[in-house]
Amino acid sequence: MAGRGRGVRGTNDLMERMAKILETLAHNQGGEPTEYVVLSSFTRHDPPKFEGGFDPKGAQRWLASMEKIFHAMGCCEEHKVNYVTYMLCGEAEDWWRFTIQTRVATFRSEKQKAKKFLELKQEIVTVGEYAAKFQELMKYWPHYQYEDGEEDLCAQFEHGLRPNI
Repeated sequence: MAGRGRGVRGTNDLMERMAKILETLAHNQGGEPTEYVVLSSFTRHDPPKFEGGFDPKGAQRWLASMEKIFHAMGCCEEHKVNYVTYMLCGEAEDWWRFTIQTRVATFRSEKQKAKKFLELKQEIVTVGEYAAKFQELMKYWPHYQYEDGEEDLCAQFEHGLRPNI
């Protein structure tokens, strides 16, 4: 057993070195969030900017070059939209911002209509008017648009009727 151990001093030196290595690793890993590291990796591939305009072949070439970079990076699907839109500028960036604002507004409107549908009551209107409003708002609640939701749809309709009907 003699010569196998390092002694207290050798163990302390080894522990110090291990602590320094772990500290360095922790410092290097904790530097930037993963999203920034991956974005940095993406930009190192020197992706081309896209200005927009009417150039279908140019747009196809741009998309192909972006896909080539994504393939080389092993990029996840959920990151692609963020990286592609990061490379938009000028007219294309304006279009994207407008599209997002429009979609958000549409989503909010549809969400409000879905809420109206779920809270719809006959109150003082006729059954026919209630049925028409029910039919109009029903499309904003996707659960009921499938055959397996038919029973729930009937229950929702009945729930909105006046109690005395």
